[in-house]
Amino acid sequence: MDNIISIKADFEAQVTAALMIQSNALIPFKLAVRLCGISRQEISRRIARGTFPKPQKLSKRNNSTRIAFYLKDLHE
Repeated sequence: MDNIISIKADFEAQVTAALMIQSNALIPFKLAVRLCGISRQEISRRIARGTFPKPQKLSKRNNSTRIAFYLKDLHE
């Protein structure tokens, strides 16, 4: 029974990811780090070099800027 639940959860995750890619969802920096498997610092270095997709600014608050990435850009 646990195996069936595991397969269902995996399938749901795959469907969710496919829909997010199709809709070109914005994902936060922390999730981009987890999905790409590289550190926040390395992503920042690659953005500066132009070898990583540019993030989108979501808000600016108290000298910190919230940014996110289009999932489709990361997928490519």
